[in-house]
Amino acid sequence: MNAILFWSCAVVAVTAALFVISRRSPLASAVALAVNMVALAALFAGLSAPFLFIIQLLVYAGAVVVFIVFVIMLLNLGEEETRGALVSRGKLLASALACCLGLALLLRAVAAGTPREAAGALPADFGGIESIGQEIFTRWLLPFEVTGLILLVGIVGAVVLAKRGE
Repeated sequence: MNAILFWSCAVVAVTAALFVISRRSPLASAVALAVNMVALAALFAGLSAPFLFIIQLLVYAGAVVVFIVFVIMLLNLGEEETRGALVSRGKLLASALACCLGLALLLRAVAAGTPREAAGALPADFGGIESIGQEIFTRWLLPFEVTGLILLVGIVGAVVLAKRGE
């Protein structure tokens, strides 16, 4: 993978992720999440994983972000609901310290580096449909089903919250 492509996509992904958690507007956070998902898809493209690239774009950047925007519009948050969501100084300080700690750990890991021999070569079927399907429906079946259940609970909760105000 080209180093310039990797670092540019990584910077865009991290910046968009910071926007997701720092914006007061839920819609602005959803747009930043979409940008983050597209940057992650570009990383998959750089790793020569075309199936993961397409799935990242279609499922996450497309369907999941549309679902989140749908829930935001369904809740119809007014100005008074968003005004009460201010962050206290203590939470802001704790978040800043956690970000600094994470950045220090990341810089330490980058400085240490990993030898090329330890990383090993990618398997021939990396990112292919068969290998992903085999992993999802054998090793990762329970987390896959739990994720579907969490999404269902989110949909039902959004509808209940939207209908409660009427």
